[in-house]
Amino acid sequence: MSEPILRLEGVAKDYRMGENLVRVLDRIELRIAPGEYVAIIGPSGSGKSTLMNIIGCLDRPSAGNYYLNGAEVEALGDDQLAVVRNREIGFVFQSFNLLTRHDALHNVMQPLVYRGLRLGARRRRAEAALASVGLGDRLHHRPNQLSGGQCQRVAIARALVGEPGLVLADEPTGNLDSRTSTEIMRLFDELNTRGHTIVLVTHEADIAEHTRRIVRLRDGRIEDDAPVENRRHAEPA
Repeated sequence: MSEPILRLEGVAKDYRMGENLVRVLDRIELRIAPGEYVAIIGPSGSGKSTLMNIIGCLDRPSAGNYYLNGAEVEALGDDQLAVVRNREIGFVFQSFNLLTRHDALHNVMQPLVYRGLRLGARRRRAEAALASVGLGDRLHHRPNQLSGGQCQRVAIARALVGEPGLVLADEPTGNLDSRTSTEIMRLFDELNTRGHTIVLVTHEADIAEHTRRIVRLRDGRIEDDAPVENRRHAEPA
């Protein structure tokens, strides 16, 4: 079995509310291998967003250990974590988080600015990323000239442009209608078949069923962790 791309050992997260200490995550044990396609699902308040923030190095656990590509995340300083987020993790958000004054090409180029790449190299990589999500003909369209589904495709291209080892998607279909949601999930399915490791957070069971493994959270604990058995991933007869 391959070395996990991420490993959480006894991870807990506490928040202080007045005089009370509230445990949002409680002794999470999780391993995800390269190439996996995983959904983290649970009701509101289950801790799934907190878990996503820890996996994405946007927050630190109160206890336990987190290893990303073999590195102990807790040992990294803030500047090192910023480099990890830029180079090793691609983020896709529910609200797209696109720069409204920039076209699709420049939105996708943005993460590469911090790598010190020359303009020509940034442009070539951004064009290739947009083509890979079916937007090769929308390079110079701004977000207000694109549909919601196209905006999310731009966001996915931005997540992929840095060639990260891990793509994290937080409610990636939350702002989309059902038809567009299906199209976006088919894109994620395709990206996983190309070898991308994808972890997505969702509260929708039909979205989670696109993945190959579902981790169910309840009250800050993993209630269930099992492979998905569905027709999408069945081999043809």
